[in-house]
Amino acid sequence: MNRIPGPRSVLGWRLNMFHFFRSPFVFQRWLYETYGSLSALGQGDKPSTVFAFGPEMNHQILTNPDFFDVSSAFVKIPKDTVMGELFYHNLVLMSGEKHRQHRRLMQPAFQRDQIVQYGHDMAMITERLADEWRGRSEIDLNTEMKKLTQRIAVKTLFGVQDEEGMDQMGTLISRMTRSLLLVTLAPVNIPFTPYHRASRIAEQLHARIRSMIHEKRREQGATDVLAALVRAHDEDGTTLTDEELIGHTFSLYVAGHETTANALTWALFLLIQHPDIHSSVMDELNAVLGGSPPVLEQLSKLSLLDSVVKESLRLLPPASIGTRITAAPCELGGYALPEHTNVFFSQLITHRLPELYKEPGRFKPQRWETIKPSAFEYLPFSAGLHMCIGWHFAMQELKIVLAVLLQRYRLSVVRNARISPNLMMRPVHGMPLRIGQLDGRFERESVRGTINQLIEF
Repeated sequence: MNRIPGPRSVLGWRLNMFHFFRSPFVFQRWLYETYGSLSALGQGDKPSTVFAFGPEMNHQILTNPDFFDVSSAFVKIPKDTVMGELFYHNLVLMSGEKHRQHRRLMQPAFQRDQIVQYGHDMAMITERLADEWRGRSEIDLNTEMKKLTQRIAVKTLFGVQDEEGMDQMGTLISRMTRSLLLVTLAPVNIPFTPYHRASRIAEQLHARIRSMIHEKRREQGATDVLAALVRAHDEDGTTLTDEELIGHTFSLYVAGHETTANALTWALFLLIQHPDIHSSVMDELNAVLGGSPPVLEQLSKLSLLDSVVKESLRLLPPASIGTRITAAPCELGGYALPEHTNVFFSQLITHRLPELYKEPGRFKPQRWETIKPSAFEYLPFSAGLHMCIGWHFAMQELKIVLAVLLQRYRLSVVRNARISPNLMMRPVHGMPLRIGQLDGRFERESVRGTINQLIEF
């Protein structure tokens, strides 16, 4: 077979990966426009890394788990440790029958009736955060959204009732996840190292979640995710072990809270930077909700808000890129790939293909009135067997939070703020907003930063 096209470099694939991490969106777009739907970083018969773009590639990668594996190759944490138990009991890293069984056991915690129970908590916690904003003239939206989604995650996942308990639990988990890069780079368990500190936090988390599991087994009628997972059983009576419960709830928190915070940050940014759409959304909220927080039945009547969320997830998906590793020699796009090839697929590029979405760089929620893209053309929550199990939960949370906050304050971006998303879709310089009383005014402010390369205002 022919060699996969791609950029040449005297330093091989490493220099290309440096360019990718330094400027991920520009680099991906350049790869696609220069080399097409499949490109290799580093030339040769056995490339170590390839980038695949577009729905056909997404379909091949995400529907063939025997060849494209959700490997833990990027996680360098020893499995036979307390920290390993937190990370490896994780749907994202499971495959085959084990993945199918665990997903089946976890599914009831994310069914519609269960998610309805979470909606009240989402609205109540958002109202409390909005109360905390009284008297403030400016906020960093991304920081506030992380605080909010952390509280919602702790309440809905673990059933923690008081705000102080929510913040304590969330802070513990956040301290753990912030150490991950250093832990992966240097998994050395000696005093004063990041790994040692993370291990100590992991032990505290492990003990606290195990204690919660024992409480859930005694409780009757608890509606949080952990309680639903404790009750879950297969037809043959199989249940999740304590270690599996601990790992799954931890990974659900990690997967859910920061990505949702980033999604909320960009949805609000895009909306308030498009005054006409912002005004129309407020008209819809006033007509349907009249200033009250939404209940689930009302969410279905907020069609424009639903389109705003979908369009925001298209333009700035919180998971902008996905990875797999080849488990055996295989083909992709007519090219041969050896075993252990790292394969990147790009939601960001797929969502911006003009043959799928007219004027792909523009924020046009109205497009969702007429389009119905396939699962491999629109995949903010991935697709296939490993599609995010909590995507209904996330969509409900996004709409409830937006509906509550938009009805409480007039939000506007600080003029000339530097807005630049990184690979994980976090605004690296924050998202400074001015907050004031609702007054019927809707204005766009000029901003600096790489966001102007991604959005056509």
